[in-house]
Amino acid sequence: MESSFTLRVSELDSDFVKTIKRLFSKEREVTITISSATDFGLHAIETKEEYFSRLEKALKNIEQGKGIVISEHDFDKTVAGLLQK
Repeated sequence: MESSFTLRVSELDSDFVKTIKRLFSKEREVTITISSATDFGLHAIETKEEYFSRLEKALKNIEQGKGIVISEHDFDKTVAGLLQK
């Protein structure tokens, strides 16, 4: 079983640990990895107009050849290399 949690540092408390203990059996070994999340502003609240403006800009960039095309094989290879670091 695999679970991912995204939460604020202020939400790390004993209740969170208890939740993890309930999800996994007592004798099961778990790996906990902690990283600081950066959303690059993607979770910022935006108006409907701002959202569609951003989408239109992305579409224009693709139409102008500013997009990136990568094969599934190359993507997997890149990710595997990053995971080994």
